[in-house]
Amino acid sequence: MTGAVKILVFQNRFRLGGQERQALLHLATLDRARWEPVVRCLRLEGEHLPDLAPLGIAPRALGVRKTMRPATLWKVGRLAAEIRREQVALVHAQDFYTDLLGTLAARLARVPIIVTRVDLMHHLDGPRRAALRGVSRLADRVVVNALAIRDRCVAEGVAPERIALVRNGLDLLQFDLAAARPPEPIAWVPTLAGGAPGGGAGASGAPVVVQVANMHHPVKGHEDLLRAFREVVREIPAARLLLVGDGDRRPGLETLARGLGIADRVGFVGQRRDVPAVLARAAVVVSASHAEGLSNAVLEGMAARRPLVATAVGGTPEVVRDGETGFLVPPRAPEALAARLVAVLRDPALARRMGEAGRAVVARDHSAERMRESFDRLYRGVLERGGPDGGLERAA
Repeated sequence: MTGAVKILVFQNRFRLGGQERQALLHLATLDRARWEPVVRCLRLEGEHLPDLAPLGIAPRALGVRKTMRPATLWKVGRLAAEIRREQVALVHAQDFYTDLLGTLAARLARVPIIVTRVDLMHHLDGPRRAALRGVSRLADRVVVNALAIRDRCVAEGVAPERIALVRNGLDLLQFDLAAARPPEPIAWVPTLAGGAPGGGAGASGAPVVVQVANMHHPVKGHEDLLRAFREVVREIPAARLLLVGDGDRRPGLETLARGLGIADRVGFVGQRRDVPAVLARAAVVVSASHAEGLSNAVLEGMAARRPLVATAVGGTPEVVRDGETGFLVPPRAPEALAARLVAVLRDPALARRMGEAGRAVVARDHSAERMRESFDRLYRGVLERGGPDGGLERAA
């Protein structure tokens, strides 16, 4: 191959979320001497859209809102024609919907397709799970970010040699810089304003527990965390819980906090674009999920040198080492969650050791550079082996 090879990165939307942040980091770190990203979206929506312009990327949308419509097939056909016309070498789809539509477009254009699997399908119903299993078996490569997802794909019949493990990456400098500056104002939490960077408490000395998770899906375990935190404040009355994220379940969670008598100690602060700065001021970061792939929120807490208390689900045990970088607890077990949170909050020396150990794991295995190298190997491996028609010289 000579010159930069065009890769179509097929994204759903660019909303605030872990997958979207990973897609942006991938686009920002891609070796432009070798690869030329062409970004297409189902819809041009999301808070992260302006972040593409500094990268020299102008995404275009298919305008798809419902996948199961005749008009959608026509739009996929147009995308396939564009792939051929623009001499795109391969398609890299990013989520369930783009995996499905991207596979169809790539097969019509006769170029390789890479589909992405970053969760354990906990949010999909039966027919959608079957569809994702089908396209995973058809794809030239399936990208996963955790061994737990790799094992699920193998169990579904995907050939192991066609599964590529690309671990999530982080811009670690962003977390170091964030620790040295205050977060944007959080009206609910005066303790965060003026607290010592990385100290885990604000001016009043109140220890802050932070969970970063969307409030769209019950799988994130907010109810368990709220019930656990009621026990935490019985042991440590000064403790505060900061919930970063938003979604249609938020009103119900606020009602639960009032019912548990802890509403004055729980802050619902919505979506934040300064999460690294917020995490730098946490005493402990928590993940109460019932199911996960590899949680960005967990990795971000470790990057901020915070100890983790997390449920032992999905890929979380691959990064949170019990007793070393944090504590693992069973899912749906508020009592165990509360006990471990109290243990960390009462032992600042342990918290510091865990935080530093977690940062070392992230620096070794989850740097942006390591992710860039992994994607580079993935793309080269797919193209050098040829696509569905046995060769890609014409497309490159």
